[in-house]
Amino acid sequence: MIGPGPCRWRRLWWLGLATPLLAGLDRLPATPAGQALNLLDSQIQMLFFHLRGARAAPVDPVILAIDAESLELSELIGSDERRLSPLWRQMGPWPWPRALQAQLAASVLERGAARVLFNIEFNQPSRFGPADDQSFLATLVPWRSRVHLAARYGLSEQQGVELVRLLLPLPSLATPGLTTLLQTPQGVAEAVPGQDWIERNLAGFPRPHPSPMAFVAARAPVPAAAMGLNYHGPAGTLRQVPAWKILATPAGFWSGRTVLIGVTAPNLGDLQETPFGPQSGTEVQAVALANAIQAEGLWRLPGWGEALLFLLWGVGAAWGLGRGATAGRTLLVIMVLASLALLSGWGLWLGALLRLPLAALLLAVLIGGGGRSLAQSLGESRERAYLHKVLARRVSPTLLSDILRNPGPIWTQLVGSRARCVVLFSDLVDFTSLSTSLAPDQLFALLNRYFEAMAAAVLAEEGLLDKFIGDAVMAEFGVPRSRGDRQEARAAVRAALTMQRGLEQLNRELIAAGQEPLRHGIGLHVGEVIAGNLGATQRLEFTVVGTSVNVANRLERLTRRYPQHPILISAELAALLPGELEVKPLGPHQLKGGREPLEVLALLGLRDPAPPEPSESP
Repeated sequence: MIGPGPCRWRRLWWLGLATPLLAGLDRLPATPAGQALNLLDSQIQMLFFHLRGARAAPVDPVILAIDAESLELSELIGSDERRLSPLWRQMGPWPWPRALQAQLAASVLERGAARVLFNIEFNQPSRFGPADDQSFLATLVPWRSRVHLAARYGLSEQQGVELVRLLLPLPSLATPGLTTLLQTPQGVAEAVPGQDWIERNLAGFPRPHPSPMAFVAARAPVPAAAMGLNYHGPAGTLRQVPAWKILATPAGFWSGRTVLIGVTAPNLGDLQETPFGPQSGTEVQAVALANAIQAEGLWRLPGWGEALLFLLWGVGAAWGLGRGATAGRTLLVIMVLASLALLSGWGLWLGALLRLPLAALLLAVLIGGGGRSLAQSLGESRERAYLHKVLARRVSPTLLSDILRNPGPIWTQLVGSRARCVVLFSDLVDFTSLSTSLAPDQLFALLNRYFEAMAAAVLAEEGLLDKFIGDAVMAEFGVPRSRGDRQEARAAVRAALTMQRGLEQLNRELIAAGQEPLRHGIGLHVGEVIAGNLGATQRLEFTVVGTSVNVANRLERLTRRYPQHPILISAELAALLPGELEVKPLGPHQLKGGREPLEVLALLGLRDPAPPEPSESP
């Protein structure tokens, strides 16, 4: 036996289908299987972003960027020009005094900005001294309810011990905003934490816990689940105003805007990985703000929704895969289901901002369907091996190769199909009396010598050796593959004449050995038969049945009345080869079981087919 039994493979493919779906219920994820699915889902999301490409940036928020030019302003404009602006005079290498940062915020608030959010940490006293902190607060007090500072959740290691810290801003203004973002296993900023994450990770810190900056900006309650980041494009896609150009903006530009102040200069190292390449932490935070303000973040189904999806998908996939009757068809079903999952996931991601757990759905189909396809492939290999074993001694090598290349259902199905072929019957005459006079070993040795000659004649003409019945041989020409009635009829006639010559050669050897010669009769008829597999499921045998089989058998029996003519054929067969046969008409005969008399002819020989006459010249 090749590989595990059918029952074991059946269990394995069901297990392969169910395992990824069960692992997909691990949403945190806490198990290795759940982590692997999370990793694959992240890769699929990256692919979706690349397929969609960049999209238009929203009006809100605006980044007031502390960019490279603002940090190197002394190299861009002269000292005389810098003296024209109090802000320019203070700009230089990072870090800037907090008083300067407060003046930037106050400038946009004075011009009508709705709120200002800092993506800059103020959890330590200013390095410029207490006066700097006091100036920061004094400048922003008039707008204290509209200014939000950054809080950050982080991990650090001290002397081999991992510490969890919640870094809150020292200045007391409005509610701080949590700038921590969730990342994929590859370090790509992926989502804004939800209330579930906050309760789970900040439970040991005093309340109230800071809300994520994105929901603070949107003035929206924190949802239970994390909000996936829906990136707009590569770095520079979102609207930015360099800090040193703040006074050059047109009137009304800042009115009603949400402004995020933060560092964007690449040389400061605050870069995060995104689907569109590295971007500054401020730009990524701006994406989170835009998603919350515009309600365009990515969401997952609730836990019960994903469980229901897995159940429905598992049932549907099992039904679809179960309908694949062959390994090839199962592979086709796998491709259809995988395509359906990807297209549905892409459509819902693009149109409904919904992230499906595609990794579990795809792996369920690929692993479960792959297991079923493998089981079917092994079963088909066993069938081919059995078919080769059965047919190797019954058909010619040429026909066997053709059958094995494309066996078709005819060799495995338990129903018959109609076919047209030439049926040949051959039987030894008076062999019963001869068998009683021979020892068993002599009898079998003689039969094997006879069958060897008969089988060789059939196989040489690419006929099918149907069966040996005692001392009789049954063969067909035209099943399971037909080369056309005329060619099959010619092959059957040649086989019959070769069988007769083989018997004559065997008789010469028997006479030389002092044994009795053998005599046989051969009957040939062409007509419709039912071809198929007969027997039990444990052992099937391909054969043909029908009236044509009975007619060939009756013609063979009729040779007892014409001992001088060992090969008898029907007029239907002779009509297929006009002018090619040497025959002697024996008149109509009423065969047993026949409704009407049958014209019978004795086959004497085969002429070479006449070449086609040349066409006359016009």
